[in-house]
Amino acid sequence: MLDENFTLYAISAVLAFLPVLVWFSVIFKRTKRKALQFLIFFGSIFSVVPVFIIQYFIHLFPGFDIVTFLQGQIHNQNLGLVILFIGVGITEEIVKQGLVRMVDRRYLLIQTISESIQFSLVAALGFSFAENIFYIYNIWQSLGIQQLFIAYFFRSIFTTCAHLIFSGFFGYYYGLAKFSLNIREESRWVGKKMYFTNAIARILNMPKSQALKEVMILKGLCIAILMHMSFDFLLELNQIIPSVLFVAVGYYFLRRLLKQKAGRLILVTDIENERSSTMAKSDEDVVIELTGMWLKEKRYVDVIHICERLLRRDPDNKVVQLFKARAIDQMDQKNIYSKILPKLFTRK
Repeated sequence: MLDENFTLYAISAVLAFLPVLVWFSVIFKRTKRKALQFLIFFGSIFSVVPVFIIQYFIHLFPGFDIVTFLQGQIHNQNLGLVILFIGVGITEEIVKQGLVRMVDRRYLLIQTISESIQFSLVAALGFSFAENIFYIYNIWQSLGIQQLFIAYFFRSIFTTCAHLIFSGFFGYYYGLAKFSLNIREESRWVGKKMYFTNAIARILNMPKSQALKEVMILKGLCIAILMHMSFDFLLELNQIIPSVLFVAVGYYFLRRLLKQKAGRLILVTDIENERSSTMAKSDEDVVIELTGMWLKEKRYVDVIHICERLLRRDPDNKVVQLFKARAIDQMDQKNIYSKILPKLFTRK
C-alpha cells in the first residue's frame, strides 16, 4: 500500500511539473537572473507547508476555525462561500509572497518593479506546483484516471495561470511599495494629493513615504485576495467560461504592467556609486515642477525631451527617470514619437 501511494505521488509530481516547464519558459523569456528565480521556485514549493499545518491544526481544534464559525452565523449560502474563499485567499496569498519578501528584505533581491512581479510569479509557480501534486493525487484516488485528465488539463492551464496572476498583481504593488520614496516624490511634483496615505501617516505617526509603502502593500494584498476569491467562487458555481475569461483578462493586464518602461527602471542603487548633479538644486526643482505639469497635461513628447536634458546634468535622478518612463508608457502607441523617442534616448 505504501509503495502504491508513493508511486501515485511520484506520477502526480511528474504530471504537475509538466506545466511548470511551460510557465518557466514564459517567465524566463526576458529575465537575466535565472539562478535566483530557480532558488525562489524551489523554496516556494515548501510554502504550502504552513497552509497544511493550519488545516491540520483546525482539524485537531475546530473551535479555532474562524471561517467556519462565521459561515455558521450566515444563512445565505453564497455569502458563506464568499467568506470561505476570502479566508483561503488571505492564507494562500500571504504564504505565497512570504519567501520573496523575506529574501528581498535580507538580500535586496528586488531592484525594479518588473523584478518584483517576476519573482512573485515564480513564488506562485512553486506554490501551485506543490498544490497540484496533492490535487492530482486526490482526484486520481477518489474519481479515477478517467476524470483525472479533465481536471489536470484545467488546473495545469487555468488554475496555475490564475495563481500566477494573483501573485503578479501583488508583486506589482509590492514593487511600488518598495520604491515608495521615489514614487511619492514623483506624485508630489505631478500634484497628486494622496489624502488616504496622508491620513494614515497622521494617524499612525509615521513618515508619508512609509505610509505609502504600507498602503501599497495592503492594496496589492486586497486585489490578490479579491481576484482569488472571485475565481474560486466562479469555479464553485461551475461557471467555467466566466472563469476562463476572468483569467484571460487578468493575464492581459498583467502583461501590460510587465511591458511598462517605468517597471524596468532600477530604482535601488548603491548610494556611494550615485553621480552628483551638475545643476543647482533650486533650478532643478523648478524644471522638475514644470515637467510634472506637462506630464499632467499629457505633453509627453515635451516631457521626454526635458527629462533627457535633465538626465545629462543629473544622470542618477530617479524621479526624472520615472517621469521619462511614465511619458513613454502613457504616450499613444499610434503616435510616431512613441516608436522613435525611446530608441533615440535609450541609456545604457
